[in-house]
Amino acid sequence: DGKKSVPYIVTHDARTIRYPDPSIKINDTVVIDVKTGKVTDFIKFDTGNTVMVIGGRNTGRVGIITHRERHASSYDIVHIKDAAGNQFATR
Repeated sequence: DGKKSVPYIVTHDARTIRYPDPSIKINDTVVIDVKTGKVTDFIKFDTGNTVMVIGGRNTGRVGIITHRERHASSYDIVHIKDAAGNQFATR
C-alpha cells in the first residue's frame, strides 16, 4: 500500500478487477460483463436489500436484511427476514 498502489477488488471466484468504482465496498454485489470482465453495476449491502445466503446452515435462504450488527475485529451478524416471515441471523 502507498500513494502509488493500484485500487482493486477480488470477487468470490478469485477475479481481480483493477480500478473499480470507489463506491464499491466490502460485501457489495458486483455485476460483471463476462465477455469484457468489466463491472457493469453494483448493489450495496444495506438494510432493506434482498440477499441470498451462500454458506453455512442457512445456505440457499433468501430474505431482506433487517439489521446488521457490526463487531470490530470479528464477523458482522446480519439479521434477515424471509418471505414466510421467519427471521434468522447469519454472519
